[in-house]
Formats: sequence, C-alpha cells, structure tokens
Amino acid sequence: MTSHAKILVDYSTSVREGDMVLITVEDQGFDLACEVYKEVSKRGASPLIVAFPSEATRGFYMETPEEYITVFPKHYYELVKASDVSIRILSSSNTKALSSVDPKRISKRALATKAITDVILKKRWCVTLHPTQAYAQEAEMSLKEYQDFVYRSVLVDWEKESIKMKRLKEVMDRTDEVRIVGEKTDLRMSIKGMKAVVDDAKNNLPGGEVFTAPIPESVEGEVYFDLPAVKYGKEVTDVRLRFKGGEIVEATASKNQDLLRKIIETDEGSRRLGEFGIGTNKGIDRFTKHILFDEKMGNTFHLAIGRAYEECGGKNYSAIHWDFIKTMNYERGEMIFFDGERITELVPELFK
Repeated sequence: MTSHAKILVDYSTSVREGDMVLITVEDQGFDLACEVYKEVSKRGASPLIVAFPSEATRGFYMETPEEYITVFPKHYYELVKASDVSIRILSSSNTKALSSVDPKRISKRALATKAITDVILKKRWCVTLHPTQAYAQEAEMSLKEYQDFVYRSVLVDWEKESIKMKRLKEVMDRTDEVRIVGEKTDLRMSIKGMKAVVDDAKNNLPGGEVFTAPIPESVEGEVYFDLPAVKYGKEVTDVRLRFKGGEIVEATASKNQDLLRKIIETDEGSRRLGEFGIGTNKGIDRFTKHILFDEKMGNTFHLAIGRAYEECGGKNYSAIHWDFIKTMNYERGEMIFFDGERITELVPELFK
C-alpha cells in the first residue's frame, strides 16, 4: 500500500512543496488515503481528505426533492479550485448502491456539477482504486485474489511501459481514417488532426491505454460490444450502436436497454462519440466489471459516448462520458486498421 501511495504522489501527480492536495475517498479506502496523506506531507505539501460514502450519495439521490437536485455545491467548487492536485480513491463497499436510483436524476446532477469536473481535469489529477470485498465479488474473485490482481496491475515500471505506448501514439497521431472490423462490427471514423494521449498511469492508476478523440461527425457504421457496460451499479449487456453522420441512430442492448437510451438522451453531446481508446495492459487479464481496469485490457478497444478530452483536441461536449469495451481476436481476423494498415503490423510489440 505504501508503494501504491508513492506512485500516486511522486509519479502520477508529481506532488511538490507547497501544493494543495485534495484526496477524496469513498467507503473503505482510508488506509490508502492515510498513506497518501503521509507521503504528501513528507514532500512539504498540504493534504486534505474528503469522504463521499456511497450510502450518503445514495441517500442524496433518494431523498432530495427534484427542485434541489441541481443546486450547485459552491463550497466544494471553491475547494477544488483551491487545490493544485486531486487524487481520487475508489473504494466502495457496495457497487450496487445506486441501482434503485432513477438515472435521469443522476444525469441532471452530472449536468449541474459539470463545472467541478472541468476544473479537476485542468489540474494534476489521478484516479485509483483500493481493493474492497465489493469489487472482489463483482470480479468473481476472493478478496486476496483481487488484491493480488490490483497490485499486479498497479506496481509496474510505468516509465518502461510508457515507451511502448508512445509508439502506438505516434501511429495514431498521423492517422486519418480508423476502421474497426469484428463480430457484428464495421465502423469507420476520422481522427485526423486529433492528439493521441498515452495513459501511462499519470491520470489513472493502473494505466495502460492510448486514446484520442474522433471527429464526431465522421463516425459511420455499427459496433457491437461483447463485454458488459456498467453504469450506476447496473450492467448493460450486448450493446449495439449504429452511427450515421456521427450520431447514434440506433441503440440496443439485451439487458437494461432503457438505461442505455436514457443516458444517450442526456444532452446533444451524449449522442456522439467522445473517445476512441486501445487497451495495452497485458497484466489485466480478465474482465472485472470495473472500467478503471477493463478499458486497459490487452487486445481490446473502447469507445466512449459523450465528453471528449480537451487534451486530445476533442470538441464534443457533454455531462456524460461512458465507455463501452470490445475484445478483439486478431488471430481470427478481427482487426483495427489505421489508414488501411493493420495495428498488429504497425505496433507488433503491443499485440503479440
């Protein structure tokens, strides 16, 4: 746990003397939060821990009258603005805490507090996870197995991994058209002029993806995601999206289709793609129902509807950012093409 904290403080967010560091935690991550607190203090920075218990969050959505859902939390906004670094520790004791909440209320709250998210993303920030029994159960592992899985994914030589991922970034930066061909999938998009970003554990720990922003109106075709997408504690399975002129014109799922469609209707940007990313972390070798790990699995790609990241040059604005993941069997002929060239030939060291 100490090694985890040191990576967060020294590598991921580069905490230095005089920094104001905000550490947010959920239910069971206080051991890691305290380690981060100590490491931050050693470096002459000022740490502060703020808790967001999952039961309190559920209570807010269940009990708050409709007219107050959109009240802006000015006090928290000022705290975020005053912070130089934000470290978020996911550590829920109940991954289903929001299952009974109307997703429209959650979407409205997300819209109302978008300014806070925008401020955080402009600073040094990192999201990580502390293993809990709830996450282990979701991943169908014992707690010990899950702890080993998490730390195996986190405690790696990120500088070495970064070198490999930067080779994929170079390919994506010079690419115009991306084509993805696979099971029930034939999708085209342009990423011309966009900037690919290497997620080498600077903003997410673990890291292990290279992502960019599609030109929203360029997306055409259909895509099928074989892995479930989890949102608000609910699984949306067998998602199929069809795009025309960059907009989702058809969205189906075998489970929780209504949730899928409601979130797509959040705002204008949620009908378009905001992210195209490729997983490169071969240490993440199984699906765990947690996006922090799953989107980084080797031999996968993911697409996110909604908000595009500004560092990619993206212009799609939304209160939503929701990832969907598809595995790719390159040996069976499924393929990602960059301007007609196979990804397995362009960056073979990542896809052996």
